[in-house]
Amino acid sequence: MKKSFFSLFAPACVLVLFASLMFSADAQQGATDASEAPASRLITIFWGIVGYTQWPDAKESFRICLSGDNRHLAMIRQSAIKLGHGVATLSLLENAATSCDIVYVSGTGDDEAGKLPRLLDGAPVLSIGEGEDFCSMGGMFCLLSSDKEDGAIDEFAVNLDAISRSTLRINPQVLRLSKNRREH
Repeated sequence: MKKSFFSLFAPACVLVLFASLMFSADAQQGATDASEAPASRLITIFWGIVGYTQWPDAKESFRICLSGDNRHLAMIRQSAIKLGHGVATLSLLENAATSCDIVYVSGTGDDEAGKLPRLLDGAPVLSIGEGEDFCSMGGMFCLLSSDKEDGAIDEFAVNLDAISRSTLRINPQVLRLSKNRREH
C-alpha cells in the first residue's frame, strides 16, 4: 500500500512546528518563565492533535471556531492567527459542521456545548474541548489538567467512539500519547 507524503512525514513536520513555536516564543520574550509554561503546553497539545489529524480534503489553512469564554481561548486564537489560520467565535454551534474545520470548546456547562458532538457526528470537524465531560458528551479530544488549582492543561484524553464516527483520520501515534476515554 502506497503511503502519502503526509502520512510518512507528518510526525517530523509536527515536531518541527512545535520546536519553531517554542523557539520563536523564547527568542521574542527571552527565557520562558514559570507563568508562561502552562500556555505553551496548551498550545503544544492543541497543535499536536491538529498536526496528527488528516482531513478528507488536504488543508493548508484551518477554519477554527471557538466557543466559550476563558483564557485558553485567547491563547488558541493568538497562536492560530500567528500561523495564518482563520478564527471565528461561535455563539451558535449549529453551523459548526459546515463552517469549521476545528471546534474548540472551553466549557461544557451550557446546553449548546452538550449538543455539539451530535451536530458534528460524521462531519470532517475536529472537536477539542476542556474537561472529561466533553469526551463523555461525545467530543473527540478532551484537554485535562492534572493540577486542579492552577487549571493548566497538561494532558489529553480521546474518545475513540467519536473519532471512529468521524471522517477524519487520526494518526495512531497521537492516540498512544493520550488517555483513552469512552462515551458513557
